[in-house]
Order: sequence, then structure tokens, then C-alpha cells
Amino acid sequence: MFNDLINNFMLSGFKSNSNISLYPVGENNLEGIKMLIENCLRLGSENKNVIFATVDPSIWLGDFLNKYWDRISYVSNTPIFEITKITNGKIESKIYNSENKECLEEELDKFFENKWKKFVLYSVVKYVNLKNLTASYMIRYSDITEKYEERDGKINDLLN
Repeated sequence: MFNDLINNFMLSGFKSNSNISLYPVGENNLEGIKMLIENCLRLGSENKNVIFATVDPSIWLGDFLNKYWDRISYVSNTPIFEITKITNGKIESKIYNSENKECLEEELDKFFENKWKKFVLYSVVKYVNLKNLTASYMIRYSDITEKYEERDGKINDLLN
């Protein structure tokens, strides 16, 4: 199984992409949270026009992370990333593109409610519509959950 990976590596002339693009999030590793903060600060501090104003992440991001950090599986430093893993005894790679999801404050809980989902976040930007003074979030994410992972999670919950 790893022979294919080694052969592909050798055929590429020993070129390795040493840039890490995906950071796990967990109690023992908050590097992904640090990357998310950097992405949010970079993307959430620009005001594009007079109808929508982005809210500086230093005002809201701490509360957001306090509530949802454990629902984030990974953070990516690019909106497009690749995951290489073993599936059915073979090494496979898959490229993921981040999707955009706009949520009002009251919709965030619903977005993060499924505890079996594996979310990869790229960024979260909070902005205010200055016409009607409503706050919204633009979440750039990928759902990398395999069907069997969600199914197994639901079954375990029913049995426990």
C-alpha cells in the first residue's frame, strides 16, 4: 500500500510540499484555532462598500470560538486543500473546495448542531448590513464527513 506512495514520491523527483495546509483542532492541539484567527483577521478587516461593514474579529471571534471550537475538526490555510488517506487498503487523495455559508446569529447553532460532522474551516467573517442593522456571518468551510462516520455516530448515540 505505501509502496505506491513511495514510488509516486520518487517519480516526482523527491519534491515534497512542505507547506502544511490543514491543521487539526483538539484539546491537545490548538494550532488550527491560531490559523483560523489569522485567516479571520486577514479576511474580516476589510470594508468593501457602504452597505456591508465587516466587524473586527477582535470584538466577536473570542465568543465564537468559546462556543464552537469543539465543532471544528480542522482549519485550512487555503480555501482549496488536499487530503490523502487510506481507504479500503489503498492510498487515495481528494481535493476539497471551501463552500460559503451565510448565517444569521441565530442560525449558527443550527449550522454547528450535528456533532458527527467534520468541518474544515478556512475563515469566518462577521459583517453588519447597515441598511437594516442585522449581523451575519460568512463561513468558508468544507464538510469532509464520510457517510459511514455520520452513520456510526448516530448508531452509537442510539445504543448509549
